[in-house]
Amino acid sequence: MTEQPYQPPRPPLAAARSQPPVVHVNVHQPQQPVVVTRGNDAGVHLIHLMLTLVTFGLWLPIWIIHAIVMAGRRPAVVAPVAPPVTVLPQPWTGPPRPPLTPEQTNRYAVEQVNARAQRRREARQLALHNPLMARELRIGRSDIPAEQRAYDDGGLIDVNLVPAKELTRFGLDYAAAERVVELREHTDGFTSAEDLATVADLPPRLLPELIEYGLYLR
Repeated sequence: MTEQPYQPPRPPLAAARSQPPVVHVNVHQPQQPVVVTRGNDAGVHLIHLMLTLVTFGLWLPIWIIHAIVMAGRRPAVVAPVAPPVTVLPQPWTGPPRPPLTPEQTNRYAVEQVNARAQRRREARQLALHNPLMARELRIGRSDIPAEQRAYDDGGLIDVNLVPAKELTRFGLDYAAAERVVELREHTDGFTSAEDLATVADLPPRLLPELIEYGLYLR
């Protein structure tokens, strides 16, 4: 009868299953500076020493030059790139600000109206000297949302381009606004507020509005 080789006993199946599974967790560690070394210079100097002894000192100048070059080399430190820091605006933590007086509120309102009038004058001059740029900047296109227009024209309305609904801002009823749109298509547009009022037979009371807020690009 042949003898079987000895085999160590295996652990019971239940015991093997009772061991908890190994879970690998990646923990984010802060990046540290990485130092890149140039290697071990001791072995190089040992070789230079042996060559100097074998050559009876003739290798010594080469050893000195190499030592000077090696001394100028320093370990390179590579710093990790830090993520950008976002600075959020801090809320006002000081004492409560006093409310504006009626006189200050009125003065601020007047300043805003004057500022818008100045912007209209500047936009009208730009349109006069450079109509192509005015069209590209969408000056007078009150039918386009303000967030889609980069240039603040102070509220100008291009009579020759906007739809009839925008023309009612001048005080026209919708029927008169549609008549203006039909006339500008047959006349290739209007040249001024006086031209518009004459051709469209508009009431004289609308002329100040047409002069102040109207733009007539052709």
